[in-house]
Amino acid sequence: MPAAVSSPIPAVLVKPGPLDGGRVADLRPYLELVPDPRGGQGRWYSLTAILLICACAAASGARSVDELAEWAERASDALLVAVGLRRHPLQ
Repeated sequence: MPAAVSSPIPAVLVKPGPLDGGRVADLRPYLELVPDPRGGQGRWYSLTAILLICACAAASGARSVDELAEWAERASDALLVAVGLRRHPLQ
């Protein structure tokens, strides 16, 4: 579906198409530079892993926090391991 005229996302970014190996870049080194404002107690996941999942979800079409969370919940275990996450042990 094309982006609405009022959409903050340019229409060119809505469906970028397939990427070849030469055009794929690893976001991890850049996201590791983002300072984590959270306190140390009770952290289950690194900020880098959370941001990687959010980037994957956004690239897949998620447009809200709820859609990001739903996408992450449906993500395969292999994808989660690839970005450095594990399912919460109580789930």
